[in-house]
Amino acid sequence: MSTSVSPPRELPALEELAHAHRPVQLAVLGDLVQALSTTTAVTHLLVRGSLATGTADRLSDVDLVVAVRDDRLPVLMGSLDALMSTTFGTLLPGWRDTIVGNLGGAGFVYLLPRDGHLLQLDLYLCPTSAVDALRRRIGPRLLWQGPGADEPADPVTQQHTAQELARAAQAPADCGQLLVQAMVLHAMLRKRLARGQQYIAYGLLHDLNATCRDVIRTALVPHSRHHGWYHLPDEVGRTATGRECLTELTEALTSPPVPTVAQADDALDRIVRLAQRIAPHATDSLTNEITAYRAYQQHEEGLA
Repeated sequence: MSTSVSPPRELPALEELAHAHRPVQLAVLGDLVQALSTTTAVTHLLVRGSLATGTADRLSDVDLVVAVRDDRLPVLMGSLDALMSTTFGTLLPGWRDTIVGNLGGAGFVYLLPRDGHLLQLDLYLCPTSAVDALRRRIGPRLLWQGPGADEPADPVTQQHTAQELARAAQAPADCGQLLVQAMVLHAMLRKRLARGQQYIAYGLLHDLNATCRDVIRTALVPHSRHHGWYHLPDEVGRTATGRECLTELTEALTSPPVPTVAQADDALDRIVRLAQRIAPHATDSLTNEITAYRAYQQHEEGLA
């Protein structure tokens, strides 16, 4: 889908110049509003973040809140990847955002190819019954509101939707989902490095190393009752393959804590390399996505 926008005729010269150079995020946001407002399940579309405050730059995310009728939200959430892929050509399946705070719904991060670059879309699905509380809490700007948006869902439906959201949030990620997580975190890390935001980059590198750990544990000890860093050597180090994986993980943990771009790239390469060895089914299922993601990163390096 093209994101080029033709300026209206008879614009004054300065307005035409501003229109021609407006951020690509605004065109993407317009496409999103146009597509999602035709879905009868959607009741509100709201923008937050830098686009809402007018402080966006060329690296900014698109932060969109989509309020969905309570009874329709679980179904829409289940078909969201297909919708985003077919309508907007997203590069990867959505990553279930574990960084965004709980606003009563579920956050997903998508990478959208636009003009040779990858644009980050933060999409937050919120049940309509929770949208007023969300608006009071974070103050997003309303872009669109559909008919019947003020019709409340019955308490039983609200409770069912809340249970479905909780169940989805608690479901452990498989190795394929962890690979998607690694690529999204890598894209976020490179953006923060480009902006010189070292503190945020430090946190994202930690998240990438934790993803490496989770790939190892999920592939080698899929039924582990432990989480985080607890009992990792005891569980994983029982086999030669596990010990080799722990050696790779140790190398990651002993690298400088404030990353460079090269270090960020090494972190992702390590995760993909380990997954190819211990979870080949996951890398095989994402071969095209991994190849395309690396191609975009190489393209951006060529433009730097």
